[in-house]
Amino acid sequence: MWFVRRQVAALLVVGVVAGFAALFGPAARWGGVDIGATGSALFVLTLLAAIALFARRANEVFPDDSSVAERRSWIGILFVGFVLLSFLRFMWALSHQPEPPRTLDDVYAKHFLQHLFVLMVAWQVMSYLIGRHAGVVQLDERDLRLQHSAARAGDLALTVIIIGCVCILALTPASMLGWWLAPIVLANLLIGLLIARSLAEHLVLAFAYFAARR
Repeated sequence: MWFVRRQVAALLVVGVVAGFAALFGPAARWGGVDIGATGSALFVLTLLAAIALFARRANEVFPDDSSVAERRSWIGILFVGFVLLSFLRFMWALSHQPEPPRTLDDVYAKHFLQHLFVLMVAWQVMSYLIGRHAGVVQLDERDLRLQHSAARAGDLALTVIIIGCVCILALTPASMLGWWLAPIVLANLLIGLLIARSLAEHLVLAFAYFAARR
């Protein structure tokens, strides 16, 4: 069991480093190596290795007294976190365009959509592998209660973020508001708010499970 968890820790470290290299790697080559492309390839290989490990020994990755819902919540934190990082990288690139995008063709979201597709597929596969031996009932009353509390915490986090955004807009000079209030940009910002809410919900749920087991 400890050997499996050390493997998971190693994969997690490699995956985080590769993910950051893929998203934030320099445009110029270092020593003839494309850091971004190399990071993307290594990230995908890490996901495949993690899927292979979960397919064989998923029950040894987490504590024995953890429920399927708790295990999925920890996995969700990782994947939603990477989705949010990928979205922030996309918005950072979008903000460097001289003019706000007018149509969807001007958004250049190809790389973000590719990352999103890979992450969603891997997330679904690993969630299935976690629960495939759990039997018919995978949620009990405690799971439903904790998920309800986490959903309320997510709603609260979304409210706080929206209030923060309103304050930022109120303090931003009018000359800078035109770009951010363009319809396409605003639509993407709303998507980002939903991703942030999902991450907050997964964080609260995972730590609520952790506290309940202590």
